[in-house]
This record gives sequence, C-alpha cells and structure tokens, in this order.
Amino acid sequence: MFKVYITFANNAGSHVEDHNEDTIVSALQRLTSGPAAIMGMIEEVRVVDMDDCTNFLARKQGGGMNVLYPRA
Repeated sequence: MFKVYITFANNAGSHVEDHNEDTIVSALQRLTSGPAAIMGMIEEVRVVDMDDCTNFLARKQGGGMNVLYPRA
C-alpha cells in the first residue's frame, strides 16, 4: 500500500490518496502530467510506502512538475 500526498498550489490545501502496486503508476501519471498538473494546480506529489519511506517526490518548478526522487 502507498499513500500519495498531494499539495495544491496557492495554499489551496492538500489531499491524500491510497493506492496499491496496480494503481500507483496511473495515479502518478495523472498527478504529474494530467490536466491539474498542466494548469499548475498541483505544487507537490509525494508517495510514501507502509514503512514510511518516501518512494517518489515531484514538485512544481517553472512550467511543469520536476521529479526530485528518485533521481534519473
């Protein structure tokens, strides 16, 4: 199980989604390159596993989302 923490731009709040290994990839695609990300509505996306380890981190930089972890 993974928890996806979404922080919205302009202090508009945050949201948490629960995903498993079957749904996490499509969720990350939606949150980092979907309509909300393109419009600049999402500030940060963080994925944490059940052991409280960060597995993915992306932040808004410039005109899009920049993946900070894992490094390519």
